[in-house]
Amino acid sequence: MPQIGKHLKWCLKDQRRLVKTRSNLGLAQKHVKKSEHNYRVVQTLERLKIYDWALNVGFYAIYHCFLAILAKYGYESKNQACTITVLLYLINEKKLDLDKDLVTRFDTLDVEKNIINLTIRESRELSTYGVETSIDLQQLKKIKELILKVQRETIRIMEE
Repeated sequence: MPQIGKHLKWCLKDQRRLVKTRSNLGLAQKHVKKSEHNYRVVQTLERLKIYDWALNVGFYAIYHCFLAILAKYGYESKNQACTITVLLYLINEKKLDLDKDLVTRFDTLDVEKNIINLTIRESRELSTYGVETSIDLQQLKKIKELILKVQRETIRIMEE
C-alpha cells in the first residue's frame, strides 16, 4: 500500500513521532508486563463500577502490546497513528504475522484521506473527555476480550 509507506516516511521524519532502532526484546517484555498490569487495573475498576476509566485503561493495555511488537521489530513510537502505520506496514510486507483485524478494531488509519476513523480510541476519548461516567458494559466486555486476544498474539510474536 503506497499510502502506508508515505505515512511511514512522514512518521520517521520526526523523532517525536517514530524512531527506527535496533530490536529491543527487553523493552518489548516491559511493554507486555505493562499491558498485563493494565488488564488487572481494568478488572479492579470494573469491580469498583468505575467503567469509564476501565475503558481508558483497556485502551492502553492494547496499546502497550502494540508498542511491544514495535520494539521487537526495531521501532519506538510516540505517536498513535504512527504506531498503527508501522503495524500495518509490517503486516502488508509479510514481516509480521498478525491479523490486521486486531489492529483495525483498535484504530483504523485511513492515510489516503489523511484522517483517522476512530474505533476503541473513539470510545476512550468519549470516556475521557465526555461528561458521562457510565458506558455500555457490552463494550467493556468486548474490549476485555480484545485485550486478551492481543496479549496472546503479542506473546506469540515475542517468542518467534
